[in-house]
Amino acid sequence: MLNFRLFLEVLNIGFLGIATTHIYRFWIKKHLWLRLSIMEIAPRVLLASIISAILVVSGMIVVIILTKRMTFPDITFAFLLNNLFEITMVTLLWSLLYFAFHYLENYKNSEIEKLVWEAAVKDFELKTLKSQLNPHFMFNALNSIRALVEENPDRAKKAITQLSNIFRYSLRSERIESVTLDEEIQTVADYLALEKVRYEERLSYSIDYSPVAGKVEIPPMMIQTLVENGVKHGISKLHEGGTISLQATVVHNKLNIKIINSGHLNLDEMANTKGFGVSNTKHRLHLLYGTDASFTLTNGKDQVTAEIFLPIGSISQ
Repeated sequence: MLNFRLFLEVLNIGFLGIATTHIYRFWIKKHLWLRLSIMEIAPRVLLASIISAILVVSGMIVVIILTKRMTFPDITFAFLLNNLFEITMVTLLWSLLYFAFHYLENYKNSEIEKLVWEAAVKDFELKTLKSQLNPHFMFNALNSIRALVEENPDRAKKAITQLSNIFRYSLRSERIESVTLDEEIQTVADYLALEKVRYEERLSYSIDYSPVAGKVEIPPMMIQTLVENGVKHGISKLHEGGTISLQATVVHNKLNIKIINSGHLNLDEMANTKGFGVSNTKHRLHLLYGTDASFTLTNGKDQVTAEIFLPIGSISQ
């Protein structure tokens, strides 16, 4: 009989504990305690744990009396205090686990949301940068072709094809993440050929790259933009014109790209001009490669060198 009474008491305590913690959890959610700071939560949790303990002990006393294991006069102050303390500690432990679980879950969800947001921002920035990299010389090229139509029809046809190739590549670059260096250089060659029509003897150029470098994947329109900058801000400002050269090699498992053009780098003009694309290139490389890529722009003797080092992520076969 004694064992049955103890079983009822344990069952009663378990039921009361589950009931009070459910009410407690409902109260936490209703009053948004999970949004409070630790300093605001601590006194609330302590008070709630004490109230929960009082409810459980009260229910326990009722069962003890009903099962006639003890009478009310037998329930001493020490008995009440001991049970209140133990159940308060159990409720505090439950509170700690409950809040810890939800804080960790909220932290994990916030981190996931942060990563998703950062990825979306990064994707948006890259697409924005790509949209800024479309060729700016279209009208000049069309004017040059117009002048060739009667003078040299065959060259005009070829120029139209080259302009079409550049425009097609520019549109395609907005939908893809990378191209081979071979593909990018083909567009650069078409661009320089068109600029050659415009500048005639004032522009000479050379392109030299290794077969291995040609298979490396790079961001689209990156080299095209820098070559365009070299022509626009270097050679076009020289009365006698100049040269531009593109070199690419693989060095220590990194792609090294050099674009060298005649002229002088005007730092003040570069700071006040958005057309250089230097900040675009740096920002784009940082978004794609972090600290694994580098870009430098330096003045030499009557020439400017733009140099890029890219990690070799993949080589197209």
